[in-house]
Amino acid sequence: MSIQSFKFSLQTLRKEGGISQLSYGIRVFIALCGAMALSWGINQIDMVIPLFLGIIASALAETEDGWQGRVRALLITLVLFIITAFGVRLLMPYPWVFGISIALVAFCLSMCGALGRRYGVMAQATLILAVYTMIGLNQATHEMPIWYEPVLLSFGALWYGILSVIWAALFAHVTLRQALTSLYIEIGLYLKLKSKFFPLPTRGAVDSLRLDLAQQHGQVVVALNRVREILVSRIDSNPTNPRLGRYIRFYFIAQGIHERASSSHYNYSDLAETFFHSDILFRLQRQLSEAGTSCRKIGEAIHGGHAIDLRDSEETVAGVLRSIDYLEREAEPTQWRLFRSLRQLTDNVIALQQELDKARQLEDISLSDASQQIPQPRVTFRSILSQIADQLTPKSQVFRHAVRMSLALSCGYAIIQNMNLSVGYWVMLTTLFVCLPTFGSTRKRLYERIAGTVIGLVAAWALITLFPVEVIQLVIAVTAGVVFFLSRNNRYVLATAAITLMVVCCFNQVSDGYDVIWPRLIDTLIGSIISWLAVFFILPDWSHRQLPMTFAEGLRRSADYLRELMRFYQEDNVSEQVYRHSRRRAYNADALLTSTLVSMQQEPGHFRRDTELWQRLVIRSHTLFNYIAAFSAHRGTLIEQPSNQLLADAGNYIVESLQEVAQCLEQKQLVTDSSAEFERLRNTLEDCPSDDDERHYFVQSQLQSLLGQLEEIRRLTLELQVQVHGEHIKDVK
Repeated sequence: MSIQSFKFSLQTLRKEGGISQLSYGIRVFIALCGAMALSWGINQIDMVIPLFLGIIASALAETEDGWQGRVRALLITLVLFIITAFGVRLLMPYPWVFGISIALVAFCLSMCGALGRRYGVMAQATLILAVYTMIGLNQATHEMPIWYEPVLLSFGALWYGILSVIWAALFAHVTLRQALTSLYIEIGLYLKLKSKFFPLPTRGAVDSLRLDLAQQHGQVVVALNRVREILVSRIDSNPTNPRLGRYIRFYFIAQGIHERASSSHYNYSDLAETFFHSDILFRLQRQLSEAGTSCRKIGEAIHGGHAIDLRDSEETVAGVLRSIDYLEREAEPTQWRLFRSLRQLTDNVIALQQELDKARQLEDISLSDASQQIPQPRVTFRSILSQIADQLTPKSQVFRHAVRMSLALSCGYAIIQNMNLSVGYWVMLTTLFVCLPTFGSTRKRLYERIAGTVIGLVAAWALITLFPVEVIQLVIAVTAGVVFFLSRNNRYVLATAAITLMVVCCFNQVSDGYDVIWPRLIDTLIGSIISWLAVFFILPDWSHRQLPMTFAEGLRRSADYLRELMRFYQEDNVSEQVYRHSRRRAYNADALLTSTLVSMQQEPGHFRRDTELWQRLVIRSHTLFNYIAAFSAHRGTLIEQPSNQLLADAGNYIVESLQEVAQCLEQKQLVTDSSAEFERLRNTLEDCPSDDDERHYFVQSQLQSLLGQLEEIRRLTLELQVQVHGEHIKDVK
């Protein structure tokens, strides 16, 4: 299967699933139909708008927890919604007080992003509901009781929340299966890309491939984190569920496959040159490619519940074994120098297939046995305050976005008050949806929002003209609402068009829908401009400014990861939990570095500084990380030898050198020239006897590879520092 078809499968899965999008759409459809039936049944069609808006806000606040977790999240969401809706209703007649309140509430709710994605989603939905309340009050045709709008909005939110809880109880593991499926397909695509290193392509193609591999590695890390987050939220909910224990095992198997897939052994160019006339490299390529296909099959089996077929990858492993056995008997003298490195590479590939076989043999098991390696975070009021307090600094992206959102919404409200816009609160709604933490994502969302709004308004004008009957327009509104939720994560233009169509159809039930077409377009343009100005001028998150610190953090995490791994080769008892923690932090840091580079490439031209140098640095950093990951794949205690201390010293030097480069970047000091030390250490490792101990030889060869990457990282970092900072950077004394 080609990489293109693999990507198509992943895109298809995302369109169908995402966060269980199909079931998501079904719940929204039921909720909107219920609200429409209620309004129609009691002959109060004007109730449709607040009920629909409450449902939408509640659906946007939905978490991926089990049903118990969703009950807790629903209670928190309802409390926030009720307080916010009544607050808007009471303060709206007092513009100055209301404007100040908007700024404070927007900042506080945006800071909830420091607590994690689920709380950030609930806070964002609360801000959206606040604007929905303003829109509803602004469009009221006659005086309503003070409780009317807040109660109907909250009732719509409660109605959807109840459906969400019931659905989570009936289909407990749908979201988890979907996340695991996505994870295995992402890992499969990573393996497909990795297989293209055998045999090695041209030098230019290698750098491009390594960059693609680093970016795909980031996608795998995101998928791993999402599965872990879902598992953590479910472990406490149902401690006796054996199926959940099986899914936890799938997660750990995926971790093991990814760890082996991300490992690099020796220098691929040397292996390619030495074994050019052998078929072993082609067999390795086919095996990794088939392993990627097997990962896809595992993901589809988890999603569909059918048996896992791994025969193709098993056959390719047999071919690799036959080829390596033949080489061992018939290898030429020039090939023996790297034969042991090749053997370690093939051992890793064989072990990867064994990890795949574990997935096929899995049965439902005890949850207590499976979950012991996933630590449960203790959440207390003090820990919540501590997490938020840690982010109250301009260095924090959460803080910068909170300030930006607060000022942008306040600016939007001021424009509404001074320009006397008829449906002006759509300005603030557009700002909420368009203003994202980074410039690249905001610009992309801005274009999509404007395009979707135009398409939606044209479609709305045509449909309410062609179908003037109220019931048909309500059916169109419900359909558009469902389309919005099915497409909002993957096709934002379509989602915006759908929600715009829904809004116009709903407003046409209580007033003239044609009257909101131009105001909607104008408000969208104003809100988009505010968002663009905010992300450009208010504490901007230019990625080229973040890259040095992100790169430094990645080097530190890689150093910590290597230090923990070296302990496995020197000590008998090493904490598995500490090792897993350092590994997760290193993987996340490596993924963040790649995503930051991608964000920089989306920024205006004069902000894309030193792109080529940064690409080379990111490639070197990820390659170094791959060599470190190989220590994890082969970890085990070394037999006692006098040269063990030399290996330990070399490992410590690499750790300290990585930390030194990180410190120089943080303190804006020039990286020193250590070529003499590198040459001395390289000669020491080359002269180090390895005897017949394969593990000793592996550690020695991997340390040599790490030294080569580290030396290049130091050289490129110094070149970047001199090029960017020149004489303004302090020299190291």
